[in-house]
Amino acid sequence: MEPSFWHERWQKGDIGFHRDAAHAALDSHWRAVGVAPPAVVFVPLCGKSLDMAWLAGKGYRVLGVELSQLAVDAFFESQNLTPSTRQQGTFAVSTAGPFELWCGDLFALPADALREVGAVYDRASLVALPPATQHAYADWLSTMTGKAPILLVGLAYDEAEMDGPPFSVPQSRVRELLSANYDLDVLSDADVIEANVGMKKRGLTALQETVYRARRKT
Repeated sequence: MEPSFWHERWQKGDIGFHRDAAHAALDSHWRAVGVAPPAVVFVPLCGKSLDMAWLAGKGYRVLGVELSQLAVDAFFESQNLTPSTRQQGTFAVSTAGPFELWCGDLFALPADALREVGAVYDRASLVALPPATQHAYADWLSTMTGKAPILLVGLAYDEAEMDGPPFSVPQSRVRELLSANYDLDVLSDADVIEANVGMKKRGLTALQETVYRARRKT
């Protein structure tokens, strides 16, 4: 999607993808990632996700990247934090407490920003990217985050019922994207349509949510 698409969504408050609580996958599966605090957890396309607060509450440091400054500001406001902000190339970097959020283009993030990453949490990044960009994202993630394991939340649905985003990324697609560099384990797989009223309103009759652990191949 063009950056203007997401900027407009945030400006209009059209953020049905945002949850008012941390994702249940964290309570259920984060331990399986096997990375102890105070490691840095990278959250790509983080929005104002409360998942970041969950991770910080467990003692992790959080590194996020997000296109919209509105989202970054909203997150810090939700945490009652006033960040310090610096300019780093094309990015505005806001820091407070255990959080460091980079506002700008994910693919332009400098390698130095990710040098301390110990794990990756992707709930909303892969599914937000159109199919034409997903291979580039998977390659970028593998290159930029080294040996860091990933907890990935994927969604799959009948594409005849709804256009993305979020985009349908079934298990076969996830394996196509990641299996060259990662060993993948399915931690849970369930139809979650009843808990996603907004998706039902958009026409979906089923929404399969799959949680994966991806560990770098040796």
